[in-house]
Amino acid sequence: MIFDRRLLSARSVAIDVALSFLFLLCVVSAGAQTSRTGASLHGTVTDGSGGVIPNTRITLRNTLTNLIRTVATDERGSFRAEQLAVGTYEVTAEQNGFAVYRHAGIQVSLGQTVYLDIVLSPASESASVTVSAQPSVMDPSQTSVVSSIDQERIEELPVRNRNYLDFVLLSPGVSSSPTPSSAVGATPLPGSGFTFGGLRSRSNSLSIDGLDNNDEYSGSSRTELSPEIVQEFQVVNNGLSAESGGASGGSINVITRSGTNMTHGDAFLFAQDGALNAREPFEADPAKASFQRFRAGAALGGPIATDRTFYYAAAEQEHNRGQAASDIDPAVVSGINTFLASGAFPGLTTRHLATGFFPIARAETEAAGKLDHQLTKNTALMLRYVFTNNKESGDSFNNSGLIDASARGSGFTSDNSMSASITSVLGSQAVSDLRFQTATRHAVLRTNEPFGPGIDIAGLATFGRTYGGNSTRRENHYQANYTYTRTRGKHLWKVGGTVNRVRLRGDVLDGFGGFYLFNSLADFLAGAPDQFRQAFGTPNVDFPVTSFGGFVQDRWSFTRQLTLDLGVRYDFERLPAGFNQDTKNFSPRIGLAWSPSAKWVFRGGYGIFFDRYVLANLARATEKNGSQAFEQVADGNASASLFAVAGGGPLSAPAPAIAPSVFRSDPRIPTPYSQQASAGTEYLLAKNLTVRGDYLYVHGLKSPRTININLLPPVVLTPANAPILGIPNPTPQQIGREVFAPGRAIPQFDDIYQLENSAGSTYNGGALTLSRRMNAELEFSASYTLSKTFDNASDYDEQPQNPFDLRVENAISRQHQQQRFVFNALWDLPIGDEEENSGKSEENEGWPTKTFSHIEVAPILTLESGRPVNPLTGLDSSRNHAFPHSARPLALGRNSLKTSVLFTTDLRVLKYFPFGGAKRLDVVAEFFNLFNRANVSEINPVFGSGVKPLAGFKRPLAGTGARQIQFSLDFEF
Repeated sequence: MIFDRRLLSARSVAIDVALSFLFLLCVVSAGAQTSRTGASLHGTVTDGSGGVIPNTRITLRNTLTNLIRTVATDERGSFRAEQLAVGTYEVTAEQNGFAVYRHAGIQVSLGQTVYLDIVLSPASESASVTVSAQPSVMDPSQTSVVSSIDQERIEELPVRNRNYLDFVLLSPGVSSSPTPSSAVGATPLPGSGFTFGGLRSRSNSLSIDGLDNNDEYSGSSRTELSPEIVQEFQVVNNGLSAESGGASGGSINVITRSGTNMTHGDAFLFAQDGALNAREPFEADPAKASFQRFRAGAALGGPIATDRTFYYAAAEQEHNRGQAASDIDPAVVSGINTFLASGAFPGLTTRHLATGFFPIARAETEAAGKLDHQLTKNTALMLRYVFTNNKESGDSFNNSGLIDASARGSGFTSDNSMSASITSVLGSQAVSDLRFQTATRHAVLRTNEPFGPGIDIAGLATFGRTYGGNSTRRENHYQANYTYTRTRGKHLWKVGGTVNRVRLRGDVLDGFGGFYLFNSLADFLAGAPDQFRQAFGTPNVDFPVTSFGGFVQDRWSFTRQLTLDLGVRYDFERLPAGFNQDTKNFSPRIGLAWSPSAKWVFRGGYGIFFDRYVLANLARATEKNGSQAFEQVADGNASASLFAVAGGGPLSAPAPAIAPSVFRSDPRIPTPYSQQASAGTEYLLAKNLTVRGDYLYVHGLKSPRTININLLPPVVLTPANAPILGIPNPTPQQIGREVFAPGRAIPQFDDIYQLENSAGSTYNGGALTLSRRMNAELEFSASYTLSKTFDNASDYDEQPQNPFDLRVENAISRQHQQQRFVFNALWDLPIGDEEENSGKSEENEGWPTKTFSHIEVAPILTLESGRPVNPLTGLDSSRNHAFPHSARPLALGRNSLKTSVLFTTDLRVLKYFPFGGAKRLDVVAEFFNLFNRANVSEINPVFGSGVKPLAGFKRPLAGTGARQIQFSLDFEF
């Protein structure tokens, strides 16, 4: 059955809206796990003999805003303050007959629970008692596997493109996304950039101030923030809280900065020139590419009304220009250019491949503003607006080494987001939090060659307009969240619900320009393609999806040493008409934390996590459904005939003798999900030093994949039956292979590409982390991860080599990275005065002290295993019409190749010049890949169609980047 595209009627939209409001009003749930937007402070109050003191007044004052939260101890002498704004607090305890207790400088971080043991002294002994020591660095109630990236590390560590999310890779158990598949026809759409638990990078979730910031079309993140407005963020590898939803992988929870009672800001300039950079080692051109980059920005925050209304704003803009080059063999480029210059193939619009470098450019603007206002003593309002505009020219996508400049592309993305929250403190025991946002993303991708067709010569070169990468789309997001938190005795309850509606409108032109695939350069010169495909029809998509989520959770503190998290979550995503509506999405969560002593914490837990649907995948079934649009595929002599008729160009109309190929959804397509189990322990080595060991098991189930369900069972190809199977001139890689005859199960269609959620993955990983909290001007973290990941499809568009034997697809995943070590540190050299005392005695210092004082050093060292690569013949050797190609060399299994070990050292060196008070000038040098190691990120996976591999098989094509040097000035005030 082929589904027609159906737009929701006004009536169904009204029903969605009504259900959304009803859901938010009626859901009753509870959140016991770490907060995505704030922190918690718990404690007990006792007297000198250990007796509890009930009804003690506890006042928490934010030292930068003077905002106050007041709670009281219960009959057990315990108190809890939930959903605290991240920052520094002074805690005061007052009770008749006792001296006033003050504890200053208590720092609370995102998602953290800080514990205080307050001992009151009789008033007869002293009028007040003041304490300044920091509480323990360990959180004995934390059941999840989490890591925090604080503001100081965001500001001080080296980062190549001012993208704060790069610091996610400092966390244990996290790897970068693998290099996009080199298979012809693979989607150019990026994911989130990270893989958690061996799951796909499209299966993660990013939230900013408690609201989703996901690109639902591709699975990447949406609005980009200047690091100046990022307060801190938390990386949740295994979020056992039922509050976490909408992702089967990891979660990244970001909170933005707020203004304070002190006006503070900075202005900065970054500059980089290619003359100081090293040459990219894998480019075919022996010269060094030019590059210039400038990025300027400013941030400012402060009070509008002291103690009540605050603002914070940040903006920055980047312009860079440079050069890039492909890794296509210059002899191949010369041969193709000479041939095309003769006038051959007049329908082919690309007449010249790039020789040497071609220009690239990037212009980006990021701006954000935030307003915090205390409506009443117990009610706070937050408003935030974010704007991002990003233009990348020439090399935005399709930038694999064997892709010519004509087939690469430019991208434009514009994001606008408005969000708000109202947080109310309801007495000593409850907090109500309502958040909502409206956001729009407009994204355009254009190949440098706007007209078809595209040409691929297996393992040698790709040029012209490629199959994917030409699209225009707009996403409109509307979201509302509500969370209710209440403490009662030993229980901490949370209530939460979310509604998120996304409407996608766009034109997706994948395949509409036509695409020819050739076995060799000789075949191209002879005009003999091995395969041709082109899409026809209307390339329009227009549909909404609405996600509903609700959870109930209880954090049960049996004792101070034992905490149990119990919760359940329900998720439902309403898909467009024609898709299965899966309603069986209940996910239980359980977590346990046991702290037998002040130095030990043991943790464990289990949970089910339901994912979102990738809209780019759904769009294929709504667009190319047979009635609106379809594809045609021709093999061998038929494709050569079409090439000759079109003069090497695309077809102007469908070929009459070829049945259409269509996409459809599995009528019973379920929601993807994962099962996750974790166990770990943490030990306090010293006051500010901890070591932690964690084990994580992740089983991904019902992940998206694509399967051609219209094929008949395959037959082993021999020289005798080859003509009967439609392959009159078989290649050595086809003889002895199972191939598919031209016959089809449903003859009116050629291929029926079914979108199935039938893939799976398994991850087993252990991580060891050593962390030191900032003390004596030194902070560091080191983590080592050992893991293994298997799967049978690594992205939604990956197809099996043989749909009738899916077992052989189970292999090492492209997400697999066996070992990874990362170390980062912040160190203020112990020369001269500390920062808070700077400027007081410099006139008495000698020149060596003046020269080497006020220097801060921040390194990041990364050592990691290579990544699996899937070997391919470069052709549709099995004739299964899989696209991207899936035919592997006869002697090699799926993902059986591997890149080499990567080692990178990034370093940031800062020297500041104090001008009194908060004023200072930072002079900074940053070095990326300091030792200029040639780290390989991509190899040529094309074996070829012969007995022996092509000369370029497994040759490095691209790396993670040669050494770069960047300078900056930053004036803070």
